[in-house]
Amino acid sequence: MNSRNSSHHPEYLADIKRQLGIHRKWVKGQRGGRPIDFSFLDLSRLSMSGVVLRNARLIGATLANSNLSSADLRTAVLTMADLEMADLSFADLFGADLRGACLNGANMVEANLAGADFRVGSVGAVGSQSRGVGRWVDRRTEMVEANLTRALLMEAKLEGCDLTNAELVDADLSGADLSGAILVATDLTGVTLKDTNLTGALLSGAVLDDKVLAQMAEVGFNPQSSLTPLGHRVAELVDAHRRWLDSGGQEGKRLELDMVDIAGGSLAGADLSGAKILRSNLAGADLSGAVVMMGDLSSCTLTAANLEGANLSGCVMRRANLTGANLKDAILDGVPIAGDESRPWPANLQYARLVDADLRCHSAQGALLRCADLTGAQVNMALMKGADMTGAKLPKSRGQA
Repeated sequence: MNSRNSSHHPEYLADIKRQLGIHRKWVKGQRGGRPIDFSFLDLSRLSMSGVVLRNARLIGATLANSNLSSADLRTAVLTMADLEMADLSFADLFGADLRGACLNGANMVEANLAGADFRVGSVGAVGSQSRGVGRWVDRRTEMVEANLTRALLMEAKLEGCDLTNAELVDADLSGADLSGAILVATDLTGVTLKDTNLTGALLSGAVLDDKVLAQMAEVGFNPQSSLTPLGHRVAELVDAHRRWLDSGGQEGKRLELDMVDIAGGSLAGADLSGAKILRSNLAGADLSGAVVMMGDLSSCTLTAANLEGANLSGCVMRRANLTGANLKDAILDGVPIAGDESRPWPANLQYARLVDADLRCHSAQGALLRCADLTGAQVNMALMKGADMTGAKLPKSRGQA
């Protein structure tokens, strides 16, 4: 076991290694073994590939950025644990308790998560203001942007789990309970959904293939499950945002929305600078000439949206679906940051889907297009000079302008 974090003292690491050895003996039924309790310990950035933690208590433990690939975590108690960006590829978490855990960005490729519990987690707390009376803290399990490709999730309890932008390609969800789960912009290509409960699940912008759609039809589930519709309230909220901008925050209210439906809505020419519209459906919306400088449209569905001439400088559109969108003459430049104008805040379209989009934009100085999909897009590559297109799927030459 090695550490990639210099904050771990060598003596601390040696003690952790010793206790792991004792637990391993207990799992194997060997003399001198006993179960360990690593609850609330800092085990972040450790290399523990193949470690044996079966039945271990890891409540509230910090395992962020640790390497737990091929680890034995069967029926381990990881309630409220921090596993953000952890490597759990090929790990065995059969029947593990992961209620309230944070698994954002975790790598769980081909992990065994059958029967695991990902429901809302609760942990007791005693605060100085509670006069010794126990209080419960509830937290939704989060697997935002987690990679669960080919993972085994049979009979897993995923009620209410947040799987926004997660990759579940070819995962087996047979018998799993996904009722009320958030699957916004989640890639569900090739998943197995036999006897899966999807009641109340939100799939706005999810990537679905014909096989998955057929399985959903068999159980009578409509993948076009609606987000909260805003209707005529859009104009009211945009006006409040304008007053917030004009008054420097003294009047009105900043536009902050999450998981709402504005499909086909008209926001043409609106000043949405600094607005946050996350995980929302803006399919076919008219944003022509709008100003969204330093705004946030992360994980939004903007398929066939009209963004012609829009100022998207410094706007975050990470993992947004802009398939077939019109960005002709749009501005995708960086915004100078006070105190460090040499490093402008870029327009961020990392992992965005820009398939068949019109990207003949006005300018795109320093735009981030890492791992974006530009298949079939019309692009003026000369204007993209200076943009970061590392790992992006580029259009064929005849599709460029």
